[in-house]
Amino acid sequence: MARFIDAITNNPDVKSFRVIHSDSEEPCEWELDPIHIDLMSDMESDGYHIITALNVLEDGTTRKCYMDMNLPERISDYAFFLEEGSLVFGYYHQFSGEILPANAIDCFGVYDQFYSQNFPEIGIEILKRGLAIAKRKHYIAEDLGYIYRDEQRFREAVEMFQIAVDEEPSSYFIYGELADAYAEIGDTENAKKYSEMFDRENKEGLNI
Repeated sequence: MARFIDAITNNPDVKSFRVIHSDSEEPCEWELDPIHIDLMSDMESDGYHIITALNVLEDGTTRKCYMDMNLPERISDYAFFLEEGSLVFGYYHQFSGEILPANAIDCFGVYDQFYSQNFPEIGIEILKRGLAIAKRKHYIAEDLGYIYRDEQRFREAVEMFQIAVDEEPSSYFIYGELADAYAEIGDTENAKKYSEMFDRENKEGLNI
């Protein structure tokens, strides 16, 4: 274990670190333990972490930074930058551009963590790389499905939501998303099928 700056400086290729001691209000005093995994998952690690991230600037360029990540909730608030040997940190809105995880996370969470409003393809490519190596697919597929839906790329949304449904959707709402996406591409048969599945699950949830 090492303090924040030494940990990330000595492990430039490590994608995630477990925070061992975070009692200090100064993150530079925190002790980090590198985790040598290609894809972070709540099946392998939980608690408070620091992970590699991208700061997506207004011109589309990116710079490496770090962000906090609490699993399994997948909650994050802060970004961290190493500048001239010093650690600069703050809430996302205190920095220019957008802050995105640099790697997919196999865990349920809000999809817009990976959704760059100005350059959506950046987050899409991050998630696609993660999906390719993930043993469990549905969480990452759902993140992709929602981004494709928001981008009105409905055929790709169908493909991703179908992966989630075939494996294990995080909730019955995914049936509704899949039904809507099929409707958008004119596949009325599948739209009806998954709409009925959504309605059935919804009624069971409401004890109707």
